[in-house]
Amino acid sequence: MRANCEFKLSRSAAIYYSGEEISGSVSISICGKKAISIEATSITFFGVTTVHWKESLENPQIEHNDSSTSLEWVKVDYTGDKVHINETKKLTNGLILPTGTTNLGYFKFSIPENLPATCRVPLGSVGYTLTLKIDRCGKFRKCFDKRLVIKRQLDFSDLKPDFKESSRFVLTLARSVFVPGQTVTYEVQTKDGVLDSITRLYQCIIYESQSPKVKSKKVTRCLSECRQDTNKLHLPLTVPIMTYREPTGLISISYYVETLSYGDPSISLPIYVVTAAPPMYSSTEISCPCYTNPVLSHSDVFTPFNKLMINGNSMEIGAVSLNKHCELIELLRVRKKKRSNVYLALRCLYNKIWL
Repeated sequence: MRANCEFKLSRSAAIYYSGEEISGSVSISICGKKAISIEATSITFFGVTTVHWKESLENPQIEHNDSSTSLEWVKVDYTGDKVHINETKKLTNGLILPTGTTNLGYFKFSIPENLPATCRVPLGSVGYTLTLKIDRCGKFRKCFDKRLVIKRQLDFSDLKPDFKESSRFVLTLARSVFVPGQTVTYEVQTKDGVLDSITRLYQCIIYESQSPKVKSKKVTRCLSECRQDTNKLHLPLTVPIMTYREPTGLISISYYVETLSYGDPSISLPIYVVTAAPPMYSSTEISCPCYTNPVLSHSDVFTPFNKLMINGNSMEIGAVSLNKHCELIELLRVRKKKRSNVYLALRCLYNKIWL
């Protein structure tokens, strides 16, 4: 049975916000000359968070030059997964699918308000899919999936300036709410008049594993830095939205600005990276893009956007090849190019003269 599935969603791109509804229809195209008998079809809205990293269990022993065995680090895999939603709705009962395209029916799912946003970070991810399942009598179940992008609706209206003071420095932010792609304006004042500090914009991600034991891992990354007393730090366009009021999540994302100086305690102020914020009115920044972009990582910037469009066919999950002749495997097979006689003659001459 060769089949292609098409998810026809109610909007042009598969990007939704928390609290909205996912609706549309599903159709399947049978390639062949015979009709297919099926028992039932269903569609599932599934969302899960997964984390995975490795850590060394203990330090290895010293390896000597005369040792006959190589010593390696003993590493432990820390993993965790949490299902946020797993809702299934039945589309059809017993049905005979003729050759060609058949509409299987319509569906509608509600997105809860507390669902975490879709993201891909180095040690984990949050993903959502629509999966069509076709049950056949005495045969393996066929599954087709469609990737969805869920955005958490975070919109802060409090744009008051924020500041923090230490024994030597005063760090001031013009505002604390931003969207990816905007710049963070800051000002550092010194009480002694000597400026020897550096200001950095950090991203902090905390991962939590479940197996083999509950453990947290904190990863801090510097996104931008500057040594001037007044300047702007760039917030990359593809950073994920911060997590908000989700203490039980496996992935927690936050951002902050910190001023450092040798020999003095550092001071930091949190910033809120949300889905919508007013534009930054400045001569160096365009004021229009004040909403988050649909891409999830730097690799998505160069990915064709039509992969998220509604009229894209969904291939079968776990399919080995395009058809019984394994055309896809033949295309991926690398064939070794035969060397010419001129190359072999020059190689032989080089071996006789120089070797």
